[in-house]
Amino acid sequence: MHGVIRIGNLKLLPEKAILIGRTCIISDLHLGFENVVGSYGLTFPRVQIIETINSINKIIEKYKINRLIIAGDLKHEFGKNLPLEWDDVETFLNKFLDLKMEFVRGNHDNFLSIVLAKYCFELKESTKVDKWTVVHGHKECDAKRIIMGHEHPAIKVRINKAIYAYPCFLQVELAEKKIIVLPAFSPLMAGVDVLSTEGFLSPILKGVSPKDIKVYALSGEEVIFLGKIENIKNALLDLSS
Repeated sequence: MHGVIRIGNLKLLPEKAILIGRTCIISDLHLGFENVVGSYGLTFPRVQIIETINSINKIIEKYKINRLIIAGDLKHEFGKNLPLEWDDVETFLNKFLDLKMEFVRGNHDNFLSIVLAKYCFELKESTKVDKWTVVHGHKECDAKRIIMGHEHPAIKVRINKAIYAYPCFLQVELAEKKIIVLPAFSPLMAGVDVLSTEGFLSPILKGVSPKDIKVYALSGEEVIFLGKIENIKNALLDLSS
């Protein structure tokens, strides 16, 4: 597959997803984000649900998937179900009822179980695909092979006066433990720059060194291996000197 990078039995897709067989894993959709922004008096076009549905439809068509796993943060608001957010989640569910769908709890998914119960879906703490455990990443996990979200990783590069952000996958290998971090699937999440952050949110990544993290950036229809965070930082320092 053009533009895809394989790591064992995983395929890192330029569509911000991981493919294992015919199972697709995505994370951090943050549906209803526009409704949350609007509650603060700001006007924001309600476009995310349309883009999300279109993106998943392209994945279904291109990769012939029959199982979709949401690795947390399907919705955005912490404290309650906002009207338009609820509507976006139901629109999403109704659109993909023909797929086998599984939902892993994220830290933003408070009250999501109320919506899912109407469609007989369970909100899980984790799920398994082959030998991989899928979690959101906001809690500890003792599994040896983990696929997670939560971090919204990105690479941000300044060129002249402009800053360009590229969502990315992260790969961590520590002793017997293997971890893959998904980029945020939401088109509205700019991402957190892994080159400038002083640490990660997830307890799963606590104490992980930049020299242990490989970066795979997304650019158009390509997934591009950039190397380890430490080496990328050093290369950028050499370019600027």
